[in-house]
Amino acid sequence: MRKTAMGYLERDRCPLYTAIRVIEGRWKPMIFQRLGDSPRGFGELRRSIDGVTAKVLREQLRELEAEGLVARSAAPKPGLPVRYQLTPHGKTLGPVFECLWAWGTMHLRRIQSPTDN
Repeated sequence: MRKTAMGYLERDRCPLYTAIRVIEGRWKPMIFQRLGDSPRGFGELRRSIDGVTAKVLREQLRELEAEGLVARSAAPKPGLPVRYQLTPHGKTLGPVFECLWAWGTMHLRRIQSPTDN
């Protein structure tokens, strides 16, 4: 096995890389934030995230569904809205995002005040 292939194999088995892969994406943290409050429809989600396109939002939601973090529920009758919500497993990411938020806040302060480095 080549050295680079072994590196990929090691990364694929790493819990930290796995977590990063699941939450990476330009809009995923905002999707989690919006769904953390309550279930939302697709249009409601799209309007609440300034700048996201329908295509990209749909892709990100599908990725989150595939990971078992977001559940999609369609109404029994056609034409009724589809709702998205965090699964119980998805809700376990709440503390992770809180820690990342706190670290990001600290880091932003640090880079905005270069004399304190």
